[in-house]
Amino acid sequence: MRPALIGFAALAALCLAGCPSNTCFLKVCSGANCRCSISSCSEGAAFDTKQSRCRCLKGFFLVGGQCLEQQAASAFCGKGFYWDGNAGGCARGSCKPGDELDESTGMCISQQKVNEVATQMGVPVGQGQKLGCPAGQKLVIDGDKAACVPLAASCAPDEAWTGQACAKVGQCPNGAVFDTAKGQCVQYAQGGDTSELRVDVLQWASANYGPNGGTGTTAFCGQFAKKPWSFGVVEGQTALVRVQVMLSFPGNEVAKGVVQTTTVFGASGNPVPQKGAAEVEAAARSVFALLAHGGGRASAATASTTVTCAVINAQKPVPVPATGGV
Repeated sequence: MRPALIGFAALAALCLAGCPSNTCFLKVCSGANCRCSISSCSEGAAFDTKQSRCRCLKGFFLVGGQCLEQQAASAFCGKGFYWDGNAGGCARGSCKPGDELDESTGMCISQQKVNEVATQMGVPVGQGQKLGCPAGQKLVIDGDKAACVPLAASCAPDEAWTGQACAKVGQCPNGAVFDTAKGQCVQYAQGGDTSELRVDVLQWASANYGPNGGTGTTAFCGQFAKKPWSFGVVEGQTALVRVQVMLSFPGNEVAKGVVQTTTVFGASGNPVPQKGAAEVEAAARSVFALLAHGGGRASAATASTTVTCAVINAQKPVPVPATGGV
């Protein structure tokens, strides 16, 4: 028994310093069949001895470096999207022909309601027509307002704009997330079954909201950039907003963490309208929910990053043929 006890003692000492991710510490084999008894896999995952890495258990999906069940995965995707387990990513919900998605609720609204919005904006929609936008722009309905925004603002949270289209970002293993600014997966969590998860909150904040002083991520900015009217941005105008995202972790417990934002216009430094500030705050909480879900111990009591997001109201929506438009 003494060698085994020494082994576990050494393992415990290693994990106090931070268990390496995707690692099996105790493999049990019966002939050619092996299983991992102790690993650094996070909740919802198990070590696959054939592939030598942690993999999500059945019914869980790998999202942002964590294994989530369907409901939590769809919540990450946000309003108007859902997690498509077969495709392995966020997918936009579809409405029946003529209906449109209301970004304020994430629900489809009838063509009649869309036409009412058009009428309020002074856009007459005739027979055989619908409200739409020119090629290269996306119609966004937000309550009683509508806007044409760049297609880049329509990407899902797990996508990035390539300059031509929205494309899925790279899939990363447990405890890692794709950092679009660096163009690679970065590790933000260490530990697992044998010790409490240790989370590098500074690394996580930079990868998920954007690097300090840089451009915000699609997963963050994209949630509110498509709502220009909330920021008082009228047709044909663009505003750069600067967002300071502040995270705090009471007792260094990630699950008890809170997020706050301060949003101002980049040009003037003046605060954005209250409705716009609320949209930014909601987006920050939506992104943060993924981290809080995984729990663990934060590497610091606080973390922050300040990023810039472009809010573009390209033009006023126009009538388009009911069988065409964007």
